[in-house]
Amino acid sequence: MNTLRLFCDSFGNWTTVNDLIEKMKQVGAHDCNVLFVHTDVMFGKMNPELSKTQYLDSFYQALLSLNVDTIVMPAFTFSFCNHEPYDVRKSKTYMGVLNEYIRKQPNVERSADPILSMIATGKDKSMLRGLARHSLGKDSSYDKLHHTYGVKFLFLGAEIGECFTYIHYMEKILGVPYRFDMPFTGTIIDTAGNSYEDTFYLYAGCKGVKPASSYYFRDYLTEKGYLAVSRLGDKPLTCISEADAYREIQKKLEGDVCYFLEQPFKKVDLEHVYTKGLDGKRIVSC
Repeated sequence: MNTLRLFCDSFGNWTTVNDLIEKMKQVGAHDCNVLFVHTDVMFGKMNPELSKTQYLDSFYQALLSLNVDTIVMPAFTFSFCNHEPYDVRKSKTYMGVLNEYIRKQPNVERSADPILSMIATGKDKSMLRGLARHSLGKDSSYDKLHHTYGVKFLFLGAEIGECFTYIHYMEKILGVPYRFDMPFTGTIIDTAGNSYEDTFYLYAGCKGVKPASSYYFRDYLTEKGYLAVSRLGDKPLTCISEADAYREIQKKLEGDVCYFLEQPFKKVDLEHVYTKGLDGKRIVSC
């Protein structure tokens, strides 16, 4: 039993590595073949006796201790969207400090997608190879997950209402009218250090169309029993199977195409203009 203290919540309660493992098992994160993990690991005040590396490595080892075949995590860079080259080995991800830490570890493979790259470790880490040029379409990383048996999504401190990019994959598969394929061209540097030019496509939102913070969808999934919910320190811990997520997102979009938008759109107003980043700010989310 690992009794190393990781953090203290706002009520003064400490969480150990063993507590973390048990909480993840409580929501069923161990009962799958592939575990896709969204993270936000600041669950409280970090144990001052731990270094940042020790803290992050404790989370990584806890995930590995679940003994699932393969762990996958987003390592998005949006490099081409930011007019930057994408280096598979060196480009930093903005998907969280744990994701960035794990990206640099041995036996972790990263996809060559210069927009929505992912990392994987374990038995089927090669699933990220040979992707199509559409980051959210057929034969993308998300599409490979959909066609893999026994996949679950774990939200480790992250909120499903804020960061479920899988919804955008479903929007692409169903062809919603408020998104379009936006091409981005740039330089990719592969794992061997070779560089080449390529074009990838992001299923971008039309000008003026704003995705909603879909907490209502989280509540719906919880009410129906599809989303396992717990708490870890000051943050939520939730888990859902890919099969349930796919079915319920499809059901919602087919029932109301505007379900995941802040407000309904008028088709005549839709413009195929990619607005993110036009103010000079770095793009770090989709």
